[in-house]
Amino acid sequence: MQAELLVLRLVHVLGGVFWVGSALFMAIFLFPALASAGPAAGQVMGALQRRRIFTILPVIALLTVLSGVRLMQLTSGGFSAAYFSSPSGRVFAWGGTFAIAAFVIGILIARPMGLKLGKLNAQPPTDDAAEQGRRDAERARLQRIVMVVGIVNLLLLLLAAGAMAIAQYV
Repeated sequence: MQAELLVLRLVHVLGGVFWVGSALFMAIFLFPALASAGPAAGQVMGALQRRRIFTILPVIALLTVLSGVRLMQLTSGGFSAAYFSSPSGRVFAWGGTFAIAAFVIGILIARPMGLKLGKLNAQPPTDDAAEQGRRDAERARLQRIVMVVGIVNLLLLLLAAGAMAIAQYV
């Protein structure tokens, strides 16, 4: 069991660092830069898609959540009520809840919107002014959604990471 705990903790902590760090970078730097780049953002989004960010990041997030659930199962004595009535147990549970919420929002909203935005940005410019106007309006709409969802996800992940950092000490 000791080896399992070590492996789970390693996967959970490193996965969480990557997930939260990616969310910080995207919400604070990447999305605002892409929004100001206009059509040139398509090349960046296309390059990110080719590097499979919309596949790799959800897999890392899933591994982080699953390792966290297993860690909680092991350390709580099989999800015992007594553990979750303790201050530490409650804080760990809230942290896990925030992370799972961020994962679900990421999978159900952020990933599909990011893929849609990437496809839109990958389209070559058109000479049809009406069509280009429609694309630009759709691009702006999707960018706003992605930015808002990114900020919500970032806040949830910061709450999760904060809870995980202090739970043992409350």
